[in-house]
Amino acid sequence: MQLYGLFGTILGAVAVTSAIPVNFYNHCSTTIGLYNNTYTENIDPGCSTTRDLEEGFSGMFRDGWHPQATLAEFSVSWGFLWYDISIIPTGVQSGVSNMFSVSSNNYKQTEILTFPRYLQPGNCSSLENCKAVTGGVGFNTPMQIAPSGCTTVTCLADGCADAYQYPTDDFKTQACPDTTPNVDVIFCPGGLNTVATSTPTPTKANCPRRCTASLRTS
Repeated sequence: MQLYGLFGTILGAVAVTSAIPVNFYNHCSTTIGLYNNTYTENIDPGCSTTRDLEEGFSGMFRDGWHPQATLAEFSVSWGFLWYDISIIPTGVQSGVSNMFSVSSNNYKQTEILTFPRYLQPGNCSSLENCKAVTGGVGFNTPMQIAPSGCTTVTCLADGCADAYQYPTDDFKTQACPDTTPNVDVIFCPGGLNTVATSTPTPTKANCPRRCTASLRTS
């Protein structure tokens, strides 16, 4: 993740702040599986959920557990909320064998499992170069990050200009004071195939039924 390694070179004083609420809205026609590398929360079409980011938070959110996905990346540090959208490609090298041993009192058996290994882009210097290196993609769902009073970034398709396209594409990182009252992350902003001109604000009327958290560990 780009934000994870970026802030070791930043000098400044750490501000004491309350948690920043990040609201995730699903304007897609299908359910979003909001994943954060720990668990998945299903968000039905027209529904939303909120996560609070504390000082020191550094992580990402995406639609689905698969790493070939559009990422909403956040870090709260040095008095700022740092954020970006990433579409850096990752790839799967299929058919990789992993050998391990299972022992009991009477025998030792060696098992061979085949599982996918995810290839990272390394030092690639463009989106196309990263795709060539990994054999994969980094975009799956249109996304918009809209902090209150700060720069909105939007990615509606693979190759979008607002998103990180390769590991050192650091000009795509945005910063907002950590006193920002809220941040909206919209999946399929403005609708599945519509470009949003402003931050959408879903209401209860957008939701076909009462929205409750549907969690499953991964």
